[in-house]
Amino acid sequence: MPKERILLADDHPVFRDGLRRLIQRTIPDAELAEANSFGELLALARTGPTPSILVVDLIFAGRSIEGALSGLRQEFVRSSIIVISMIDERAAVERVMARGVNGFISKSLPPREIIAALAAVRDGDLVLRLDASGASIPEADDERSTLTRRQLEVLRMLCEGKTNKEIAAALRLSPFTVRIHVSALLRSLGVSSRTAAAAKAVADGLCP
Repeated sequence: MPKERILLADDHPVFRDGLRRLIQRTIPDAELAEANSFGELLALARTGPTPSILVVDLIFAGRSIEGALSGLRQEFVRSSIIVISMIDERAAVERVMARGVNGFISKSLPPREIIAALAAVRDGDLVLRLDASGASIPEADDERSTLTRRQLEVLRMLCEGKTNKEIAAALRLSPFTVRIHVSALLRSLGVSSRTAAAAKAVADGLCP
């Protein structure tokens, strides 16, 4: 079996080195490569085996790469994309998640929380972590009223344990569209993973 390939892109060497060490301790068999810019990340990703995970900062040299995330998602369909940033503004986080990334993690989290979030993405969850308590974005007062009919359909299938691929097939949607719906559900329910979303939906009576 080929080694898991993980690429890290951040223009702050100290943070990047610390994150690399954390990942190496957690996934010792992984092949890790580092980039100092988004351009370097693309060059690395396009060379050699397709990366399993791309961990990328949102800001390089004062400029946001938000607009490039959709293209990154389309080019590396099979890779998990994780944005790790100090940005915590709700509107910005929502825009990033809507680009089809698999996770948004705050740099302010303690190391163990960052690793736990990375592990959740590796397990197939969509993850949004902005603080150490596990909360992402404040919960709505009435979740049912904030969810669209399609989002409720997706949520009920999450409760049934269906994967994004199975949900896409059942609803005749693209997997990318399902990811966007799941991302919106996480935001609306104020949770950080699809497992937590399903549990909260059952507790709140949104799922049978």
